[in-house]
Amino acid sequence: MKKIILASVMTVFTTGVFAQNAALDAQLKDAQCKTAADDIAKAEKATQDAKKGIKSATWVKLADAYLEMASVCGKDSLASEKAYNTYKKAIEIDKAAGGKGVKDIETATSGTSSKLYTSLMQQGAGFYNLKNFKNALNLFKLASSTSPKDTTASLYAGIVAQQGQNFEEAKAFFGKFIDQGGKDIAVFYGLSELYKNDKEIQKAVDILKKGIQVNPKDKDLQSSLINAYLSGGMMNEAIEMMKQLIANTPNTPESSKNLAENIKNLGTLYENGAEEYARKIRPIESEMTRTLKDKAEYEKDLSGAEQRKSAQEEELKRLGDRLKKEPKSATSIKSSIASVNQMIATANTEIDVYKQKIAKINTSIQENSTKEAELVTLKAKETELKDLAVSNYKKALEVDPSNFDANYNLGVFYFNSAVVIKGTVDRMDMKTYNEKGKAIEEQVCATFTQSKVYFDKCKSLKADDQDTDANLSNLQGVLEQCSKRK
Repeated sequence: MKKIILASVMTVFTTGVFAQNAALDAQLKDAQCKTAADDIAKAEKATQDAKKGIKSATWVKLADAYLEMASVCGKDSLASEKAYNTYKKAIEIDKAAGGKGVKDIETATSGTSSKLYTSLMQQGAGFYNLKNFKNALNLFKLASSTSPKDTTASLYAGIVAQQGQNFEEAKAFFGKFIDQGGKDIAVFYGLSELYKNDKEIQKAVDILKKGIQVNPKDKDLQSSLINAYLSGGMMNEAIEMMKQLIANTPNTPESSKNLAENIKNLGTLYENGAEEYARKIRPIESEMTRTLKDKAEYEKDLSGAEQRKSAQEEELKRLGDRLKKEPKSATSIKSSIASVNQMIATANTEIDVYKQKIAKINTSIQENSTKEAELVTLKAKETELKDLAVSNYKKALEVDPSNFDANYNLGVFYFNSAVVIKGTVDRMDMKTYNEKGKAIEEQVCATFTQSKVYFDKCKSLKADDQDTDANLSNLQGVLEQCSKRK
């Protein structure tokens, strides 16, 4: 059967990156690079001085020099990271000396407007453009740490981590983006997919629920939540979510196709639910059928063994009579009697074995009474869900008669229903068939005809659909046989 997957069409993450500064005049740039390099060398020398090296201001100057190299020269692609680490060193030294300057250093190096943040983002983007995701991720992470409320750095870090196959980091930074108040639909979807891929379905569900809270009108997130429920085996939750989606879709000409699709999808959910019950029903029915078949075979074998024993006992009686009448043939007759007695003993053994097997099966059948009750309940639920599926497919066609899948699924439903009914006719003995077989065959043909109506509609909607053509070809042969019976 053609099933409709409730897929959410979501664009992949795309984002611009910080553009590198336009090329400066080569001579001016060389001069700036030389100045930056000289400043770094001078500052590094100062940090090695016994007196100057214990002052935070010395380390701040070195960090500023690295930052200048990152901003105006660009020859050192990790200068911004060196600046970050050096500012941290300056803070450590200042704290050791009393911490009077810590606040000023932190203020100067925090927030999206700081030169440090901009340099980290710029150089991170440079690595990203070179597909060096490891270094790009590291710099975006540092940028994110300088501005805890900034969503851009955490978003970029998540994207780069995902592209670099570092999925745990991607989860962490997409999660941080959401916690920071980010509302990008693609992030909610992407993070939920990462959790789904790792079989963390409940986390995927929770993320999608958050996404729907901040993007309540987005249908893709709602469909994704339904998919997540299905992945986690939460069929009831998926059905309730789909009902909610239908309730939120207006029945207007503009939205009729979407509404019909949602209603059809609800029907598909019910049909999938019915199939889950069918999967539970089949092994129980198979076991019960096998048990009854085994019992019938053992009873047949028992009857055969008893008939052989009876025949052999008759033969024994006949040989006994001969022995009395033909004493001269006693030796031969006694040999035959011994042989027959052996056969009777073998038959007795077989009879005992078959009786034991039948007794064991009868015990199993008695124990299966609870399974029979369970089977009744399961079949009732299966029927209920199938009826709901059919009802929703028909409702979908009331809203939009051109919904291909609703037509197709109804065509398949009635075709399969007719096959099941026909199976009851095929299993009838001649007496039962003569009593009611023809009436049931008429029902079979009527159901096949009903199926053809929907497949004909499918053909008018998609003339080149191979599945539809195959089903109509099968139906043509079946309905020709129906015509011959009239």
